[in-house]
Order: sequence, then C-alpha cells, then structure tokens
Amino acid sequence: MYKSYLHKILAIILLGVFTINTTPREFIHEFAGHHDTVDMVHQHDGVTISEQHRHCDFLQIGVEPYEPFASCYIAPVQKVIWVFYPLSIQETTYVALYNLSPRAPPVAIV
Repeated sequence: MYKSYLHKILAIILLGVFTINTTPREFIHEFAGHHDTVDMVHQHDGVTISEQHRHCDFLQIGVEPYEPFASCYIAPVQKVIWVFYPLSIQETTYVALYNLSPRAPPVAIV
C-alpha cells in the first residue's frame, strides 16, 4: 500500500519537474507580475539618458555549457608473467554403434 502511494507522489514530483524544465522561460516570466523595460533607440549623436531599466535575472538562468575535463594519468605498469598449464583430459574411446535406429528416441524392436 505504501509503495503504491510513494510511487504516485514520486510520479507527480517528476512530472512537475519535467513540466517546469520544458516550459519556455519567457512563458513562465509572463506570470511574474512585473514587466522588463525596453531600451529606446534614439537616432542622434551624443550621450543618451533614459529611465532606470529593469531586467529580470530569471530569463538569464540556463544550463552551463559542457566543457570536457581532460586529464592525463599514467598508471604504473608492472610486468606480469602468466603461466597456463595445459588441462589434462582423460583418454576416451570411440565405439561405433551400428544397430541404432536413425530416429530418436530409440525404440525397442518387437
């Protein structure tokens, strides 16, 4: 009973994690309750002063790029001499049986 209950809880947790990780961050950001400011482009020379900007750090969260770690390790080597003795097999004999029927299992001839 407890095993089934724990499986359901674990399945719901994994489904939630999967859903949050696969949902685009921009969609989740829509429910944050604030709006990021947009830079206004002014077409003139010189310094431009605008209002204070708000850029949400949530959209900057991401998985770091994979950087393979390379290292060189030289294992100490020791010479090993392997000695394999041949197996001793007892001698067997071969006897040809000519009176067997060609089908199996053998049957008694009446």
